[in-house]
Amino acid sequence: MVQVKQLVGVIVLALAVAASGCGKQETGSAPREADKAAHPPGPNGHSHDQAPHRGEHRETAGSGEASLGVRLTHEERENIGLKTEAVQLRPIEDVRKLNGIIKPHPDRVAQVTSRVPGIVLSVHAPLGAWVKRGDDLLDIKSVELERLELNLIQAENRLALTKVDLERVRQLVEREIVARKELLKLENQHRENLNEIESLTRQLNFLGLPQEAITRIRTEQTVATLHLPAPISGTIVERNVVIGQAIEPNVALMRVIDASIMIVEGEAFEDILPVLQLWQKVRVVTTAYPDEVFEGKISFISPTVNPVKRTIPVWAEVVNRRGLLKQDLFAQVYVIVSEQRRSLAIPVEALINAEGSEFTFVERGDVYLRADLGLGTRDDQFVEVKRGLVAGDRVVTDGSRQLYAKWLAAQGAGSTLGSHTH
Repeated sequence: MVQVKQLVGVIVLALAVAASGCGKQETGSAPREADKAAHPPGPNGHSHDQAPHRGEHRETAGSGEASLGVRLTHEERENIGLKTEAVQLRPIEDVRKLNGIIKPHPDRVAQVTSRVPGIVLSVHAPLGAWVKRGDDLLDIKSVELERLELNLIQAENRLALTKVDLERVRQLVEREIVARKELLKLENQHRENLNEIESLTRQLNFLGLPQEAITRIRTEQTVATLHLPAPISGTIVERNVVIGQAIEPNVALMRVIDASIMIVEGEAFEDILPVLQLWQKVRVVTTAYPDEVFEGKISFISPTVNPVKRTIPVWAEVVNRRGLLKQDLFAQVYVIVSEQRRSLAIPVEALINAEGSEFTFVERGDVYLRADLGLGTRDDQFVEVKRGLVAGDRVVTDGSRQLYAKWLAAQGAGSTLGSHTH
């Protein structure tokens, strides 16, 4: 019985201790709830007096921008030759590119030759000189030509004597002093003299003596020197003769080229042959003058195909402004097949291809901002812009590479001057 009472007492004491512990726990929890009420958590789940855990990202102003700006002074713009052009609607053309070589127009090339052997007495035009058609280039002394000239002088003298005898005999015949057969004999001799003079005149003319020189030989009775004139207007590009040199007929002494219009000999592959037509407009660009564009038209499409290269020769006549195009320069020929729709476009020189993307720089006062672009159709001059620019924006065309170098430096320094988005 006593043991049972002791066991009951221990149980009652344990229950009392447990009740006392629960009350302390509730009392201690109240201050923590109050502390939470006094310091609510921030938007990221932390209270304002707590730092974020390591590895969490905190957003900063400008960290999501696509470009950095570069500020340039007026002097800096002048130093790098910076130029801009407005973004606008333009017709994007359908073009085909051909590789070619500059050649002189075959109808604008002439060789200076002599038709008789002789000795060069003088040279009147140096290599590289521009001459007009008919200008005196060379003076030639020719024994063969002089012999014909002397024969012409003698024939002219015989003709003069025959005329005198013919007039005298005609008067005697009219007076019936001389028989009429004497008159007929002189008339026949007169015709022979005229035929001889005409034959010698043709020979001299064929050998290069002009008609006025032949007339002077007949009237002044003097031997003329052979003057070789410029057959066309143009530039002397070859000279194969010196003073005192003995020359032979049909040997090229000089070569003259009229370079006002040149030919670009291009080669077209078979797949673009269906879209090529005579007199289509072309634009020609050379490595020597990358900023110059020469305009022309297709003048010849070969009816045959090169069996080795599988290409078709194509000629384009091009106006040679300021004589910049030289024979045998390499060239790119852009054949304008057709014009397509008008689209928002920028010049191709405004594009920068770097970092695996194409972009440009847009002017905002004295600040230049990078604009990443979505591009569409392009030709040799312009490229369609589908995203990144609006009409009226001014993009950098000249000096963009120098500006890009400054942009890289600014980006490395973290100096964000602005942003450009549309």
